[in-house]
Amino acid sequence: MTTADAAIATPGSRSIGGVLRIGLVAVAVLLPLASIARLVADPATNVHLHDNVQHFVITSNVAIVAAAVALLVTRAALDLKHYGTLLVALGFMSMAGIFAVHGLSTPGVLIVGELKEIGASMVVAASAQLSLLIPAAFFAARYTPIRPWLQQRVRADLLVGLTILGLLVYAIASLGWPAELGAMYVGMTGMDQTAYSDSDFRGSYRDAAPWLQLVALAVLGLFGFAGWRQWREHLRSGLPTHGALAIAYVLLAEAQIAMFAGDVWSLLFWSYHVLMGLAVVLAIGALFLELDRRRGLERFLPPNVVERVIVGDRLSLEGERRTATIFFTDLRGSTALAERATPEAAVATVNAYLRVMARAVIDAGGILDKFTGDGLMAIFGAMSDPASGARAAARAALRMRTDLGVLNTERSARGEPTVGYGIGIHTGEVVLGAVGLPERSDYTAMGDTVNTAARMESLTKEIGVDAVVSDATATLIGAQGTRPLGDVTVKGKLSPIAVFALADTR
Repeated sequence: MTTADAAIATPGSRSIGGVLRIGLVAVAVLLPLASIARLVADPATNVHLHDNVQHFVITSNVAIVAAAVALLVTRAALDLKHYGTLLVALGFMSMAGIFAVHGLSTPGVLIVGELKEIGASMVVAASAQLSLLIPAAFFAARYTPIRPWLQQRVRADLLVGLTILGLLVYAIASLGWPAELGAMYVGMTGMDQTAYSDSDFRGSYRDAAPWLQLVALAVLGLFGFAGWRQWREHLRSGLPTHGALAIAYVLLAEAQIAMFAGDVWSLLFWSYHVLMGLAVVLAIGALFLELDRRRGLERFLPPNVVERVIVGDRLSLEGERRTATIFFTDLRGSTALAERATPEAAVATVNAYLRVMARAVIDAGGILDKFTGDGLMAIFGAMSDPASGARAAARAALRMRTDLGVLNTERSARGEPTVGYGIGIHTGEVVLGAVGLPERSDYTAMGDTVNTAARMESLTKEIGVDAVVSDATATLIGAQGTRPLGDVTVKGKLSPIAVFALADTR
């Protein structure tokens, strides 16, 4: 079974596997909680271990590894243009950055001097809470209307830049002016400044201002919400990567509990660091696997179909009726080119044009259905309203007109052969879904709309224009975007169809 086949096949009911998964999750969730409860119930076992150097080494190393891997996942998410995964990656990036400040601010290691060390102890305390609060907000945002709102208003690369800038500003301020920031934190929270600098001190976050405890409860709620939503995706898809990420969220919630339940430098205090490290390793590994799987699936399936597969949606062989815009494009003169050139040169030339055409479709948000020899078929608007799909198809056609013109100019200047092209666009009802056998299927569109769009592309040769759209598509695009060509009789149609040329209104 190919990757695409495995993607389309819906996971069957695996009762034994389901029980095992639930058992593993129960162990992962209950074991740390049981340990925390044991230490809280028996204070004698919650021993005091004050070691500034070890604290610096552990936190700094975990933060460096987490930051490096988070950057790699962020880069992959940007390449795949997957905003949801990007939010999770940025959550772990912020966790790594703030956790690094938490470690680097350890009094008596890099920061020396009585006044600075006292302030640094409060920077450590503030960073401990922020290293959970900020990531929790990123994680929860992935599963709320905030994600599409951000996606429409904030470019992915800009969001990454703002996150990195915020982390740098926080790090510079914390490490450069620890006394000032520490005094500010004391004034806000009422915490004792000797918490991290005095080896005999046994205070905790429980002694801080009530609002800080409310923040801790909010963090638990955000992690709980993210974990619940992620676990639902795991149940729908059966993918272990979703389950691993859900467990990571639970571990981070338990880290928050350990932080507030234990005194500074107690075993519970160190448990917070251990749980943070485990969650980072588990989640980053899951994200790598998910992105690798997504990258492999997108070689065979459109990105929006891959998204449905990843979250466990069923793609039935019966298909779904939808109104969509079908887009056909084909090269002119490629047959003559194949006769004059060597097979290798002909293939290289066709591939050069196909890459330009495919990129125009993908960047406009279309589904690249299939390559048709020296052309392609694409679908627009299948996952949105028909007007948006028609306008996106027009944008793709105009982009092709520009980019293929540039390519022909460059090739002509090098003395290489150039070819023409034709584009046909039609909007109507199609059957969209997995077509074929359960063992081997293709995701495509079928119906009279597809046939009519192909006829529109053929008309470009007869009419002498590079792009022809049907009346149904022209109505959705608008009068300014098209130029009427009159009525034509199309093969397979009893009545003439009004057709239009695509005008460049940019």
